This record gives sequence, C-alpha cells and structure tokens, in this order.
Amino acid sequence: MGIFDFRDPNKRKKKATTISIECNLQDIRINNRRISFPTNYNILKDLFGEASRIEPINQTKSKVYLWDNLGIYCSSPDSEKMLMLLLVEDNRYGLGHQPKNNFTGTILIDGKPIDTAINDVGMDRPYMIRSIIKEKKQVAIAIGWNPGA
Repeated sequence: MGIFDFRDPNKRKKKATTISIECNLQDIRINNRRISFPTNYNILKDLFGEASRIEPINQTKSKVYLWDNLGIYCSSPDSEKMLMLLLVEDNRYGLGHQPKNNFTGTILIDGKPIDTAINDVGMDRPYMIRSIIKEKKQVAIAIGWNPGA
C-alpha cells in the first residue's frame, strides 16, 4: 500500500458494514428497517449496497445476487420478486454460488440469539427461517417468503 493510495477509491479501506437481523412474530427488520418477502433488488440494494456480483445460473433465467463482503446471496429469475436471502456462515461447503466471505452479522429471533430460538419458530409467521446443516454444522441460514402464511 503506497502513501497516496487514499486518493484511489479502489485502494481505500472500506468501512465494515454490520448487519443486524431481528425477527419477531410480525416481521423481519434488517438494520432496523422492516422488510417483507417477496422483496426486490432495489430494497436489498438500499440495505446492503450494490451487489458485488450478479451472475447467471446456467441453463435458467435466474441470476444470483452476491454481496461478497457481507456473506449474503439471493437468487431469483425476477429482480422484482426475490423470495429469499441466504446468509452463508461457512462458505467452505458446496452451496452453489456463494459469497467470498462469511456472514458475521447478528440474528435475533424474538430477542434471543438464533441458535437458542430457531426451534421455536412456528409455521404461522409471515416469513420462514431455516438452518442449512452440513456435517452436523449450521453453515447457512435462509430467510424468506413463507408460502403457507
């Protein structure tokens, strides 16, 4: 890193973004902003910034929207109808397209940490939240549209 690198926006250190997700009986809040599913890319862009990468999924009309620095991705054939977010906690597992970094934010369910409260989430909420388990370890969390509600 050179002494004048601060002048080049591509070489500046980026400030870390902290993501806080709070789930209660009625809604989901990401950094204190209420979000409902399906959502759209513009809402996610307001929350997380521009996606680091947008990649096509082979032989489909879907695209994957990746926020590499946050450990978040979303895939959808329609940017106006995004059904789910995937928060990748361990990107060493084969989850298809995945962000370069792991999700390090906080997730609370009814005011409690996700690891102690996820089993208490019923099907009657207006969203779904699921752990993705590989080799007996939670490697990602899916949050999104609940088709049964």
